[in-house]
Amino acid sequence: MARKTWNKVVLLFLLSVSGAVAAERVPAQPRSFRRLRADEYNPGRILVTPMPGRAAEVERLHANTGAKVRKEYPELGRVQVIELPAGADTMDFIEAYQRSGLFEVVEPDIRLRPAAVPNDPSFIDQWALNNIGQSLGVPDADIDAPEAWDRYNSASNVVVAVIDSGVRLGHQDLVANLWVNPAEIPGNGVDDDQNGYFDDVHGINAIVVTAQPTDDLGHGTHVAGIVGAVGNNGLGVCGVAWRIQLMICKFLSQTSGNSSDLVDCINYARIHGASVLNCSFTTPTWSESLSNVFWGVRNAGIVVVAAAGNNGTDNDSVPAYPAGFKIDNLVAVTATTREDGFSGYNYGATSVHLGAPGSMILSTFNRSDSDYFYENGTSMAAPHVSGALALMRARYPQATPQQLISRLLANVDPIPSLVGRCSTGGRLNLDRALGPRDFTLGAAPFAWIPTNGMNRIILDNDGVTGAQPLPFTFNYYGQNFNQVYVSANGIVGFQNVALSQAFDSDIPTGGNPNGALYAYWDDLNPVGGGEMWEGTVGLAPNRKYVVSWVNVPHTLVVGGVSLFTFQAVLHETGEISYQYGEVQNGRSTLISGKSATIGIEDLLGQSAVRYAYHGLPSIVTNGQALIFSLQGSLLAAPSLKLSESEAGKVKIAAFSQPGRRIVLSTSTDAQNWMAIETNTVPASGITESIRSLDGGNRFFRAALESPF
Repeated sequence: MARKTWNKVVLLFLLSVSGAVAAERVPAQPRSFRRLRADEYNPGRILVTPMPGRAAEVERLHANTGAKVRKEYPELGRVQVIELPAGADTMDFIEAYQRSGLFEVVEPDIRLRPAAVPNDPSFIDQWALNNIGQSLGVPDADIDAPEAWDRYNSASNVVVAVIDSGVRLGHQDLVANLWVNPAEIPGNGVDDDQNGYFDDVHGINAIVVTAQPTDDLGHGTHVAGIVGAVGNNGLGVCGVAWRIQLMICKFLSQTSGNSSDLVDCINYARIHGASVLNCSFTTPTWSESLSNVFWGVRNAGIVVVAAAGNNGTDNDSVPAYPAGFKIDNLVAVTATTREDGFSGYNYGATSVHLGAPGSMILSTFNRSDSDYFYENGTSMAAPHVSGALALMRARYPQATPQQLISRLLANVDPIPSLVGRCSTGGRLNLDRALGPRDFTLGAAPFAWIPTNGMNRIILDNDGVTGAQPLPFTFNYYGQNFNQVYVSANGIVGFQNVALSQAFDSDIPTGGNPNGALYAYWDDLNPVGGGEMWEGTVGLAPNRKYVVSWVNVPHTLVVGGVSLFTFQAVLHETGEISYQYGEVQNGRSTLISGKSATIGIEDLLGQSAVRYAYHGLPSIVTNGQALIFSLQGSLLAAPSLKLSESEAGKVKIAAFSQPGRRIVLSTSTDAQNWMAIETNTVPASGITESIRSLDGGNRFFRAALESPF
């Protein structure tokens, strides 16, 4: 919340897309844990969160009871792992610490278990990635991996932490994709980076810190192969991501794992740059300590993918954790079959987000370096989503976890078996999540962006500017660009090839130019009059780069001068807008786009979205605006800018995504909000409003309406 000193106005920037809340209300302390069975917690440790400012008293309490601080995590909810003295009664210890009044949280070290149901090997296929009806399956009941791989199959710069039972480190389909700790020297038996772990080259074993994260269960090896078994290597299977960095964090033994060791793995992954955490394990026990730890993961900008569980119960009524933590960087996953049926595992109309293949999944296994095996469960569904999010992170490197999740959920394949069983009612579709092959054409209200304060462009007839730097990275047909070239002839190009071409052509075309925005491609001549401008408006992440042609004449003047005023807008959020101020003044055969090309074209001239070529199928008119956008594009929170208006009033400019619906709300206490207006964002991406301050503090917030 940023406070303006004048008129006591406060802004809140909110994005409302999925109904997820930022934090969860937790049970009050003290809380009894005596209902837990002996096998549901580790009797040798407890987890605590000390009260701020009570460190000295806490130290004295530890000393008096013989307890020791084993580890502490300041960045993960200030959680401490306490080693109890030999022979101590865990529940008595917890209750004594609760009574001390020195702790916000005191909890047992609960055990978590893998969310998988092993089965015997059977069909040698990977229907989850590409279902052609094999083994009585339903064709296309898969995640559309081959369709996506035509464009994106590598996330070689993305680290996914597989927090599990370890991995068969020498497996032929995994070894090339294992993450490597650059600060550790392999095999020297020394803790080179002094982090408490010896030879943590590919990750850690939180159970035995001097041991490698080898897999004595098989679960972690199977999960890792689904995420990122090496693709296109002529061996075994392939993962969702062909190239990736798999960080191996072992906390599960052959039966279960302790939450204290889980916290250690999460902290290691956070410190060492993981972008995605795969959590194919569950516990039915609520832990405020773990909730706070996962909140710390959220603050670190990491996506968490969690298995919903395998009990066949409704997580809305009986939550399983960590899937049940209501945090907006976490995705909970249930499982589907090769027929697009529901696998029968845990579900939840509000608490589970989507489904992914989880029945009879073939992947790498731990019995040898060339072993493969079938397993079932939401443990197998979750890594399909982790692999997808890794590819999405590579595809959209600047996106927040919330934006990636929003895109993921907006692009599922709806299937009847998941209706009422997850919030989207759909199964993962990798192809759609990574973005369509083309843009879609739409319309929005016209709202000219003034050229005041922008930079004048001076060009000769058929002239082209040098590289104009963009204030943000713009992704166009899968490639990132930081500069554009502007042509006198109504073109903005991403590559400076043939942009001076005066005579337009239909699109797509194999001939040049390609990779361009044809706002109004025609033979225009700024030397004959008018002006051209370029500049930026808005606030991140909703900046707009604007190129304007104002009263620029057509080169052909026989029969009267034809003047054109229009602009092209590149939105930081990925959309492209064209706005037409004056295109109907002049010779009848030249105006309204009757001798122009209007549209966009890819970098190779193989694909295009055309609005019109020489007035067909449609002309353009004054006050018209067009939008080119990607289906399921990333959503960004609106940006607000305030300026003084007349006495007692404020002018609010909201910068957002064109064509979206935006809700402006107000409050006097930042707690109770009232919507005051809802608008469709025009093609400019800017809405403006003047509001009264009513003589006191006034808060404003803007949010996008939910797209699903």
